Formats: sequence, structure tokens, C-alpha cells
Amino acid sequence: MSKLVSSCLYFTSFLPLWISILFIDIKSRFESPENLWTERISICVISLASIISFIVLQSAFAHNSKEGSTKLMVKDVADDKTISSEYLLSYILPLFAFDFTKWDQVVLFLIFFVMLGFLCISHNHFSANICLEILNYKMFTCELEDEDKNVIQWKIISHRTLTTHKGEYIYLKSLNNEIKLDINEKKQ
Repeated sequence: MSKLVSSCLYFTSFLPLWISILFIDIKSRFESPENLWTERISICVISLASIISFIVLQSAFAHNSKEGSTKLMVKDVADDKTISSEYLLSYILPLFAFDFTKWDQVVLFLIFFVMLGFLCISHNHFSANICLEILNYKMFTCELEDEDKNVIQWKIISHRTLTTHKGEYIYLKSLNNEIKLDINEKKQ
């Protein structure tokens, strides 16, 4: 997975926070007629970064082919239903401690956010993304078997309900060391 796609996945995983910040900044612009440069800059940057991220992710996820993918048989599947709520509680909720209408608080937030982003992107860490769930991607923990009968356990992101595909072969592309993307034959 490219650093650009990783960065976009990281950015969009904070969608609830960005929506909240936009709400706070827009509300602040209507309530206070004074100098609101922090809010103006924030609204523009969040909007632009969101548009770019959605375009990059749409391109990365929609134009997948079987070329370069791995063919594996699904042995066992478990639906990961709590991963998004755990992510929201552990990563996003603590960030609401910042006051996004004050420039010094925005700078403190950016220091924290950029450092966390650097660690996530450089270590290719990806845990959950609510935007993918909105686009009907689901996360599964799967036990898979390769053609040499080696058993592998990975987390898989898929449009399909993989619980109904036990015993079938699927094609996977790597997003990182632990998470793979299911290449659905019907989308080709």
C-alpha cells in the first residue's frame, strides 16, 4: 500500500472528528463576528483534505484486479463487529479535549495528530475506518489456506459477506502485513 493511500486511510479514519470540528467552526463563525481565521483555515483544510482522500481511496479500492493478488481458500470466518466502536473510543474521543476555535489548541492538536499519523503510516498500521463501513466494506478475521495447505490468519476487508464463502477461494491484495483487501470477482 502506498504512503498516499495510507495517509488517506489515516485521515478518513477520523471522519467523526472532522465532522465535529467543522460543526464547531461553522457554529463559531455564525455566533461571533470577530476575526475567525482559525475557523476559516480549518474549514478549508478539512474540506480539501477530505475531498482528496475520498478520491484517492475511491481510486485505490475501485480499480483492483486479480493481478498481483494472492489466491487463498477461506477455512473459517469471524465478523469483526466491535472494531469501529473500539477505534472511536480509543482514538477519536480523546481528541475532543482540544478547543478547535483557538489557534494554540489547534497547534497542540496538530502536533499530536501528526505524530500519531507518522507512527501509523511509517509502521503501516491500519485498524478501522468508518468511511469504509459507510461504503459497505466489512472487516472479517479469517483463517485461510494457501495452495501448499499452509494456514494463515488475516483480517480482511470485503464488500462481500465472507461468512457465506467458507470453502471457496478468494483473491486478496495486501493493505499491510495484517489486513488484506478482498478482490471480488464480480467487480472485474
